[in-house]
Amino acid sequence: MLAFCGLLTLASAGAKPARERVAGEGAEYVVRMKTSKGTVRFRLFNDTPVHRDNFVRLVEQGFYKNLLFHRVIRDFMIQTGDPESVEASLVKIYGEADAGYKLEAEIRPHYYHRRGAVAAAREGDDENPTRKSSGSQFYIVVGRVQNDSTLAAAREKIAARAADPTAAQITPEREKVYRKAGGAPHLDGSYTIFGQVLAGMGVVRRISEAPTDLQDRPKQADVYIKSMDLKLVRERKKR
Repeated sequence: MLAFCGLLTLASAGAKPARERVAGEGAEYVVRMKTSKGTVRFRLFNDTPVHRDNFVRLVEQGFYKNLLFHRVIRDFMIQTGDPESVEASLVKIYGEADAGYKLEAEIRPHYYHRRGAVAAAREGDDENPTRKSSGSQFYIVVGRVQNDSTLAAAREKIAARAADPTAAQITPEREKVYRKAGGAPHLDGSYTIFGQVLAGMGVVRRISEAPTDLQDRPKQADVYIKSMDLKLVRERKKR
């Protein structure tokens, strides 16, 4: 029995350690965001590595804990990431602060503002013509189901504002998604989308439906992030 155990020990010692998966090499990060209204899970895209790695770093630092959803708009989106909002002052207006730096835009033509898209907030085009992202503020799209009229208006805005209007055009495939599930197509091509909600869109919708003040902040009770954590999971096989 002792000899047998010894053989197992030797075999284990000679075995190669399992290779640790890293994002972009057969794995992706999934964020679990616990809010005062429930839990939302979303994946981070590997082909927006600047935004992915920055977000991972902030989550690991506990940056988002107790931050408010300082701007929520029904049938549009919910926004958070202002570090000053942890104060939860009743008189202060939030939305101007971030992590103290900007990120180079990573606007990928194959991502669009479908329901559940996770994207980086940023300053407007006049003061930010290269569309650099906020270092910490982000939004999750709720959106609305689109029709002929709203899609036509969105196409005009894309043509006028998108970084690459041709790449951001609403294809027949995208149009089907916008007509069935909804989204905010007028933003396509102008903001960096770096993730997608996997579960918890009901929570996102409930947050967006909260009564708000003139600054779009929930007014009956603050809605905030309790915590965030990360998990590295295998990428789903493309179908």
